[in-house]
Amino acid sequence: MSIAPVKVPRELLAVQQTVLEEYVRNRLLQFIRGFGTRVLQLAPDLHPTLLDRAVRDVLEVLPQPDYGLVPVDMLELQLVFRHDCLALGCNEPQCVLCQHNSQRRCAVNFCKKYLVNDRMVARCGAGIRVEVVDRANGKVFDGELPDVFLELFILDGAQYDQRFLGETGRALLAAGGEGADAELEACTLLHNNKGAPLITSLTGCRADEQGRLLLQTQGGRLVLPDVTVTDSSEALLSGRKPPFRLVARAKHSDGRRLRIRHAVSEPFVVATRRVRASHKVEIPNMDDAVSKLDHMGRETVRKLADLGSAASQAGLSLGLEPELLRIEKVGEFKALALRAEADGHLRQQLQALLKLPKDKWEEAAEHAKRAVVPDSRMRAWYADISTLELGLLFPCRLGLVDLKRPEGERAAPCLPAW
Repeated sequence: MSIAPVKVPRELLAVQQTVLEEYVRNRLLQFIRGFGTRVLQLAPDLHPTLLDRAVRDVLEVLPQPDYGLVPVDMLELQLVFRHDCLALGCNEPQCVLCQHNSQRRCAVNFCKKYLVNDRMVARCGAGIRVEVVDRANGKVFDGELPDVFLELFILDGAQYDQRFLGETGRALLAAGGEGADAELEACTLLHNNKGAPLITSLTGCRADEQGRLLLQTQGGRLVLPDVTVTDSSEALLSGRKPPFRLVARAKHSDGRRLRIRHAVSEPFVVATRRVRASHKVEIPNMDDAVSKLDHMGRETVRKLADLGSAASQAGLSLGLEPELLRIEKVGEFKALALRAEADGHLRQQLQALLKLPKDKWEEAAEHAKRAVVPDSRMRAWYADISTLELGLLFPCRLGLVDLKRPEGERAAPCLPAW
């Protein structure tokens, strides 16, 4: 079934597309309900499911309206951050193939933590891009955006959350206008403590006088040009691990107002480069040093290495098994955390001894629970799992299967099928 799109009259081009589409959709539903009722009155032997199927089939092939050449300031679009994840491991907890792989698919686009002057990439190492999306259908807009450029700048994440994540703030964002712009500007951070731009590009991207990076639009996709942040979030903001957010906003060269909503990144912190050696991985290995876990400072690590002596000096009796009195690896701390999980009094004693408040203890314990065991077992793939006659062997290191370099081909099964 082929249906030609209907051209939108010129007089309606000034109406917001989402408003117009919603009105037309409601009128269609009204007609369908009335039409269906009348058809069944005239043909009572007609089965209602047949009518429903006919309506559904037509709606599925109904083309988008033809708006022709819409002025750029009338386009209802949305900017979004996206990336193509490079990690091969899935996020299914029961997946036998990936359960020991620390390189899992990214759930968000931005890392939780960067260091000053680090390139802003996804946790998997992939570059992050800005996409222009049609708000009516959710698809990437590949049309031209003449005289439109993008601004990149940093926000105070806590201020943004306070102003925009509530019901009133979301309504303000949806409405747009000068009120939303003013609230966004109130969260904006343009300079570091030395008065230099807070955001820069390693590729020499141009910036405006206030320090916002300026990017020329190229179709519906634009890769971030090696963006870096020049100061830590703690140096500029107050509180514990205060977050930044990155914003991409569309502007027109002549200053006219656009209906293109800005993109806001997930919150992230930026730390000074002196903490590089204490970097915490998101999914540690069971054999990693316990210092790789969240909130494991030098003094905490020292006490964990000899819990018996530390408890004795503090006048505590932990009642732990001998194997839990010396904690040096992530796997050992995981066993201790599970033991404390079943004994509330022990957990309180450990929190007091290690000077870890409840929230920090829980974060450290949760981090340890995500740890994976070293897994270098080869994986086998078989052309026919019912016969296991022909297969390929793939090397595996730390749970990561190297699918690009199979070890060889065998005429008989070498390993059990996964």
